[in-house]
Amino acid sequence: MRWKSILPLFIAGSLFIPAGFSYSSNAAQQRIEQPVRQSIETRQATQKAQEQWRLEKEKLVARFEALEQKAKQLTEQKEELNRQIASARTRISAKEKQLADIEEISSQILPFIHDIFNALKSQVADGHPFLTDERQERIHRLETIMADPDVEISEKYRKIMEALLVEAEYGFTIETYQETITIDGQTMLVDIFRLGRISLFYQSLDRKRCGFYHTADGAWRDLAKGHNLAIQTAIDIAAKRRPIELLNLPVGRMVAQ
Repeated sequence: MRWKSILPLFIAGSLFIPAGFSYSSNAAQQRIEQPVRQSIETRQATQKAQEQWRLEKEKLVARFEALEQKAKQLTEQKEELNRQIASARTRISAKEKQLADIEEISSQILPFIHDIFNALKSQVADGHPFLTDERQERIHRLETIMADPDVEISEKYRKIMEALLVEAEYGFTIETYQETITIDGQTMLVDIFRLGRISLFYQSLDRKRCGFYHTADGAWRDLAKGHNLAIQTAIDIAAKRRPIELLNLPVGRMVAQ
């Protein structure tokens, strides 16, 4: 009886001990594995954080290099702009000086232009009476320009110089034309020969009478009939009816051109 009562208790005890032992082993295993898992997770998190930082660092370095290059470009642009500004200031100063010089010259040249115009006007009015209508019309146009305040001084100067050039060219040319003149109160149609700006000669259409314009008297005067041939020759040369030759006219020996 005694062994029969002990055996179940032993069996029950045997069954109870392994169950407790298994629970203790699992707990120990968990206590060992948990730090390992935490270490692995920590390492993985650290690697992930390092990778993110590496990528972020690369982005920051690239951005820094781009900003550094941009700063270099801006510095170069600033230096170039400073050079351009300095050059512009130099040009502005030069222009301001030029404008001041122009203003000073303008104040001095305007009276000079008026003096030239008055001399030109007197020359046309008091000189030899050739191409009178054309020359008077030129003087009238110049008067209009000179009186117009809206016309630039440079334009007035240019027109005056053009008129002077035309008048100067008369001194190097000859021409012949017909005109009605008054001699000793008698009006007649004659051939006129202009010798530069030196002299004006006339010859009647019948070639029997000749003369010249007396500038001091402001009138036509007769010449001796002996000058008829020379004046007729000069008229033919001016009309290109005969070649150039030496002529003997009252102004002295000359070459008709």
